[in-house]
Amino acid sequence: MQDYKFRKAVPVWAEGREKEMNVWLAFTAKVYRGKSTVLAVTGSSAYSVRINGEFFAFGPARCAHGFYRVDELDITDALSVGENEVTVTVAGYNCNSFYHLDQPSFFCAELISGGEVIAASGYEGFSCREVSEHEQKAERYSYQRTFVEIYNIGAEEKPAPKTVRTGDKHFICRDCSYTHYDRIPAESIAFRGTFAVGDHKSVLRYPRQIGYPYFSYKIYPLSEVRTDLHLLARNIDTQSISPCNEAPTGAKINSGEFAIYHMPHEISGMFSVDVTADEDTEILLMFDEIMRDGKRLDYRRFGATGALLWRLPAGSHSLESFEPYSASYTGFYVLRGSVTVNNMKMIYFGADKPDVRLKNADPDLEKIFNAAVETYRQNTFTLYMDCPSRERAGWLCDSFFTGRVEKALTGKSEIEHNFLENFLLPESFSCIPDGMLPMCYPADHYNGTFIPNWAMFYVIELCEYLERTGNRGLVDLAKDKISALMRWFEKYENEYSLLEKLDGWVFVEWSKSNELTNDVNFPTNMLYAMTLRAVESLYGDKTAGEKAARIEKAINELSRIGIFYCDNALRGDDGQLHLSGKITETCQYYAFFCGTATPEENPELWKTLLYDFGPQRVPRNGWPNLRPDAKHKNVYPSNAFIGDYLRLELLFRYGEHEKLIENIKGYFLDMARTTGTLWENESPAGSCNHGFASHVVYWLDKIGLVE
Repeated sequence: MQDYKFRKAVPVWAEGREKEMNVWLAFTAKVYRGKSTVLAVTGSSAYSVRINGEFFAFGPARCAHGFYRVDELDITDALSVGENEVTVTVAGYNCNSFYHLDQPSFFCAELISGGEVIAASGYEGFSCREVSEHEQKAERYSYQRTFVEIYNIGAEEKPAPKTVRTGDKHFICRDCSYTHYDRIPAESIAFRGTFAVGDHKSVLRYPRQIGYPYFSYKIYPLSEVRTDLHLLARNIDTQSISPCNEAPTGAKINSGEFAIYHMPHEISGMFSVDVTADEDTEILLMFDEIMRDGKRLDYRRFGATGALLWRLPAGSHSLESFEPYSASYTGFYVLRGSVTVNNMKMIYFGADKPDVRLKNADPDLEKIFNAAVETYRQNTFTLYMDCPSRERAGWLCDSFFTGRVEKALTGKSEIEHNFLENFLLPESFSCIPDGMLPMCYPADHYNGTFIPNWAMFYVIELCEYLERTGNRGLVDLAKDKISALMRWFEKYENEYSLLEKLDGWVFVEWSKSNELTNDVNFPTNMLYAMTLRAVESLYGDKTAGEKAARIEKAINELSRIGIFYCDNALRGDDGQLHLSGKITETCQYYAFFCGTATPEENPELWKTLLYDFGPQRVPRNGWPNLRPDAKHKNVYPSNAFIGDYLRLELLFRYGEHEKLIENIKGYFLDMARTTGTLWENESPAGSCNHGFASHVVYWLDKIGLVE
């Protein structure tokens, strides 16, 4: 971490509104082209930079509570001859989420031209207005993110706010590459149709982030919300829909009609479109990563509200969302009036495109590789994300996989450094037990939820990070936090040194495995032994290594049912541990991944996993039910996260590269064909663009297929 010092600028915000939810302010300065010009900028919660009305950048790089990374944007080439207008719109969300932190709003920036500060917040050069066309009191997009976007273009301007200096902030350098932006046009109009507006209020089930303070989410109650966007979108009753393949330009859409645009593949970024309204018009934009059943746009597929609303006066308008979203399909539903739509595109947000390609000429494998690269790019800028859609959250465990991919694609680990560093900057974390690390971060966990397993993955990833980079400084900085974490786990060790009755959300994977975590969960203890060995490697702690050996010995003695490892043991009334009798495929993968089992010591189990399990064992549309003819009916199947990935990692680790390629195609080819990205689950029930899934790149690189 390196502190950043502004030459002149100080943090400012509208007087008395630092802690008000969803306030948007636009700060504008004038600058002439000529000399080299840099905009140094940060803020809370998010900012968007426009130069002469054209989008330029989004930020800042997300950081820990009480720390703010500063971007230095070279805007020289974006300036026109003569006077230019630089506008920074800042969204002060002030609500708890997994995306932006619940911290007081502020803006801090200075324009430096030819080495001289020509505008600085808190001094001179920036004017300020409240973004009056933005509807402040709105619902949340998802419980993991902030608010939906509703616009009333042409709304009466609010009085210019009085900006005042806020409290001091701890500014630090960005220390990672900048986001790459591309304008990607829609490929076609894929569907047209008609709709009516129904009334589904009496049967609508609101997701948990809307209407009431579920789990202490900060919201605007529906009684204060002018536009119930979730209900409005639900009230759309499709009357007719027809596939088509129209050019995506000059589309006329009248009231009661819709057109659904298709992108070349799933894109994460801002929606951008030019429309001409013949009269006062209302446009509902709905989007998703897939078309359900090949013909239904499901704006609420994973509990979010995938919709935006624009109310427009007659005339020509260039419309853009503020926040990035993820979409393959985007529908324009005209609620009233009529419009002509042009230049439908998305402004792509992602990491730079790496200069790599697949050596193998296999077109199916190349399609999967390209989808993995896209998945990495769209989930990796400023920090690793689980998905760029529902959450945009920095999850541990996911990061273990993505960290490997960054090194393989870029030769660097700078995003990983920032990601891991964020967990080390605060002295403590509110709402979770002392010593525990958050399951995802930067994030607010007001409901006290934490995943002890993911804290273990922090230690394991840090060990690999040291091997990748040789950066001992970050490891030494983490020592106190890791020591505190180990002390927290010690409280739950039983007579075998096994963790028993862990507090928190004990998470193994999204499958039957997560139903078998009571009392002594063996996959968790396998991971605990691996964590202790990582502690020994990082800090020379032989006691940790000895404890790991005891745990592995106990698991091998206590958990076996035939050749398999049972998932958990329950403490009986007699005070003894008794196996539950339940066995999952994923538990077996944990055993080999964590080193509790090896092919040499467990040859029959390894052979069974190798040949009897994998992508063809269970038809995806039948999960989690086993096939009637399944050989191992008593072994519950894995899902993508993380069982399938542990399986593939083991195939790679033990040299089964031909089967690795076969399994990669089995798991991922349908995904790559459908969205051009890789998914959270084996089915499209969750995110269809999940950062850890890019790990396919790592395996292909390590077996020599990437150049």
